[in-house]
Amino acid sequence: MQGRGKDPPRMKFMGMMNKLPHCVVVGNTVTSLCIKLGNGGRNMCDLSMPTLTTGVHPRHTSISGTLTTTNMIMANWSREMWQTVVNRAVRMLALSPLESYFFSAFGTVS
Repeated sequence: MQGRGKDPPRMKFMGMMNKLPHCVVVGNTVTSLCIKLGNGGRNMCDLSMPTLTTGVHPRHTSISGTLTTTNMIMANWSREMWQTVVNRAVRMLALSPLESYFFSAFGTVS
């Protein structure tokens, strides 16, 4: 609205329709999740009380998968050759428009 001056800075809390905070965002990264209290209780995000927040589970912070090939030449590549390909893919990801969505990236061949 005009004439009201500057709006106060907004905290970066993400919530659903109930407007209660569900996670804490620093920059563009979700850093912690709020803990729901009691049976049907409210989500509480009090940064001064670490017991009311918890870290993000690793399954939500990593991407993994399996690559298979039916190409006879590639199927016989050594583990080191595959690691070179995976390393190149990680470097290309770091230089792509998607780089801002990743804090870090690495790839391993097992």
